[in-house]
This record gives sequence, structure tokens and C-alpha cells, in this order.
Amino acid sequence: MLPNCFRKMSSQARLLVTPATALVDDKVDITVERLAPRQPVTLHARLSEGTARFQSYAHYRADDTGRVVVAKQPSLGGLYTGVDQMGLFWSMQPSPGQKPGLRLQKKDVSTPFLVDVRVHEGHVDVMGEENLPWLATTTVERWCMGGGVKRVPVREGRVRGTLFLPPGDGPFAGVIDIYGSAGGLPEYRAALLASRGFAALALAHFAFDDLPKTIGVTNLDYFEEAADWLLSLPNVRSHGVGVLGTSYGGELALCMASYMSKVSAVTVTSSLIAVTIAPLHYKDGVLPCVHYDLNRAVFSNEGYIDTRNVIEDCTQEPGLKACIQVEKAQCPIMFVAGEDDLMTKSVLYANQAIGRMKAHGKTNYTLLQYPRTGHLIEPPYTPHCGLTYHGVSQMCILAGGEPKSHAAAQEDSWHKILDFFKTHVDTSAQSKL
Repeated sequence: MLPNCFRKMSSQARLLVTPATALVDDKVDITVERLAPRQPVTLHARLSEGTARFQSYAHYRADDTGRVVVAKQPSLGGLYTGVDQMGLFWSMQPSPGQKPGLRLQKKDVSTPFLVDVRVHEGHVDVMGEENLPWLATTTVERWCMGGGVKRVPVREGRVRGTLFLPPGDGPFAGVIDIYGSAGGLPEYRAALLASRGFAALALAHFAFDDLPKTIGVTNLDYFEEAADWLLSLPNVRSHGVGVLGTSYGGELALCMASYMSKVSAVTVTSSLIAVTIAPLHYKDGVLPCVHYDLNRAVFSNEGYIDTRNVIEDCTQEPGLKACIQVEKAQCPIMFVAGEDDLMTKSVLYANQAIGRMKAHGKTNYTLLQYPRTGHLIEPPYTPHCGLTYHGVSQMCILAGGEPKSHAAAQEDSWHKILDFFKTHVDTSAQSKL
């Protein structure tokens, strides 16, 4: 039972989150006022995206004036501890009772994440509790697409995707955003890039619209057509495009850097150095792919799969033939890799790529290597996803990473990615929300 003074003050508690509307990579200030001095409280955040539900909580104690200032005071327990201004966001987990492998991704970028933040009396575990009484509550809007950003579906020639344009006439630096082997058309990162001043093309490459349903043969000419189309737009700077690729999309980005002079900067996250899944066709040539051996997969006690070792060794023959010739790239390349990536050996492959570049006297590379960081490196404050359901393989795959370290890597790498493209693709990008 809490002292009477705590219960008396509870009806007066006030919760402030500022700004209440922001981009997903913006920090917010969370303050609770009008509590009793030294009163224990639980902060609880929750959201729904489609049918998926996520939530987090942390324990705090008010100061001598009855205030909790999250940016200055430590969490004493819950899903994270210590002083962490955005801990309630990155520490979110799927609510109990849902299928395993849920990953928080915004499906409709024209709507925000609606995050319900509440203050509960005392230090309680709120996971799975639906109707706990609360002292104060507010709702926060977290947007991938800032105010004034234009969303334009793209069906030009063979190119399928969505173009996001910042407010104004431009011209803007163009960036192509390519995701991996799950297919479809994730738009949230391209929308966020446009919110930061880039003309960003979210580019589908299979399992979308009339594109192939699976990765049978990869044609690099398709990606060149997308780059040419983006550069042809009057509000896009014509000197070259940036490319941001993740996982299998990183392989494609490295190929573009190696074979296309119109590419002026490339960032790859959690990528390999060799062509995988399917042979790569470009003009009159074919680059073979490395082979998969699922017998080398490691399964956890729960039946989840660690895929780090399923790819043929591409440091020696025959896998060496499938290596991307990154030493041919004239543009700067930034590799982003987590040391606890359980889906692929991204640190090893990044260093192998850099080794090839060094052997040819190249210095146009940067490596961002993060400890205790997994495969799914997303924009800041995205909840860590250590286990993901892969729709194409229909398996739950271990992605790796420790939540707090992974969150720090996401925040650090995102700002460096933006700076990298600002420097090398030439833009005066800034927030337009």
C-alpha cells in the first residue's frame, strides 16, 4: 500500500512529452510533474502497427520536487536502466501472446506511429497488463514522412517503387534505397531520407506489383534504369546518385558502385561481399553466385535458425568467383556492420571488401563496426529485433544484437549515413517536419 500522500498527489500528476509530433529519428523530452517527493512511478509506452502490438516500461522515482525528467534521471528497472532519453522507444518489445519474430516496420508512411505513454503508480511490470489504472497519459505522433514531403508511386519503364520528395523545388540530391531478400517495398527509410532533404527512391526488386515473385535471376540493368530515371528528374541533381542498401540490397548497392559511374556514394548495412541467391546479369556479363548449404545452419532450442554459416566461403575458390569487384568502385563506400550479426558475417565481409580495395591502392572506404549489434540496423529508436520472421523462407531467423548496444549503433550510424550522403551526394539536407 502506498502512503496517503502518494495517493493524494496521483490525481494531479501531469505528463509532458515534447514535441508531441516529431520524426521517428527525433528525440523527445518526457517529464512527469506534480508527483509526491520521491514517489515511485512506472512509465509505460505502447503502440500498435496493424495487428502487431509493442510496448515498453521503466521504473523511476520522482525527485524532491515531485518531478521525473527522463533525460536526466535514471531508470531503476524495467526494460532498461540508467539515464536514457529515448529508452522507452528503443526498448519496446512485442506484447505477450503474439507470434514470434515480429519486427516493427511502418507499413503506411502517410500515417504516424501513435505511441500511448502512461504513468502508473509504483514500480510494476506492465507487460501483458491491459487495464492498469494510470495517473496521467498522453499520445505522441512519430512520423517517418515529414510535413510537406511528397509521396509519388513509380511505374516508369521497368522501374517499380515510390519516390519521396522534400518540400520545395530542389534540385535535391538523389538517393536510392534498397532493402533485402524479404522483398516487397518498405518505404519508411526513404520517407525519412526525404524528410531530411533527399530525393529518395524506395526501389522494389521482387515480390511487388508486376515484378518477379522470387529472386530467380538478378538483372543489374534494372537498377541502372532506376538510377537513370531518378537522375533525369528536373528536381534531382544530375551529377550522381547515392545508394543505401541493406543485407541483400547491400550486395546490389556494391554492384552498382563497382560498375556504374553515375553512383556517387554507397552505404551498405549488414551486407555480404559476394553475389548470393541468384546470378547477377549486367549487360553482356554474368557474375555467378555463392551457394547456400542449409545443412550448416544452427538451430536454437526453440527452433530458430542462425544462418551465419550457410553461405559458401567466398574467401577462396569456388566462392571467390562470386565476389563483387568493389576495387573497381570510384565512389566512396561506407560499410555498417554489427559484431553480433547472426544472419551473416557482415564484419568479416566488410573487412574482406576493404581488403580488396586496399590491395588495389584504394582508400575510398569507411567501416562503422559496432559491438553487440545485430543484423537489422534501422533508423534511430526503432525497437531492437533480435528474431525476425522471414516471409520468403517462412522461418524465424536469429538476427542478433543486445538491445541497448544495438540502439546506440542505430543512432550513431544513422547520423553518419546522413552526413555521408550530404558530403558525397551534395545536398543542404535538413529536417522539414
